[in-house]
Amino acid sequence: MHFRLIVVLGLLLTLTVPSRAVDDAAVFESNCAACHGIDGRAHTPQGRKVKAKDLRESRLTDAEIERQIREGSRNKTGVSVMPAVGKGMTDSEIQAAIRVVKSFRQSSPPR
Repeated sequence: MHFRLIVVLGLLLTLTVPSRAVDDAAVFESNCAACHGIDGRAHTPQGRKVKAKDLRESRLTDAEIERQIREGSRNKTGVSVMPAVGKGMTDSEIQAAIRVVKSFRQSSPPR
C-alpha cells in the first residue's frame, strides 16, 4: 500500500513540476547565429560567405521554418544553401528557434 502511494505521489510530482524552459536566444545563438547573426541580418563572415538570408525578411510559415531547420534547403539547381542544423536539436529547441526567427520580422519596421 505504501509503495503504491509513493509511486502515485512521484507521478503527481513529475506531472506538476514544470519542465526546464528552453532559452530561445541561447538556442538561436548556438545553432543559427553563425550565419544569420544575433540580429538575424546575416551580416556575419559566414553569413556573407554562404549568402544567408536576412531573417527580418522571412515570411515563411512555422512549418516551413521547421522544415528548413530539420532538412536544410537547396536552391533551384539542387545545391545546398542551408545545412540541416536541426538534426541535433530537440523539438523544443526547434520551436525556440522558430520563435526567434519570427521575432526578427515582428521587430523590423514596415516597408
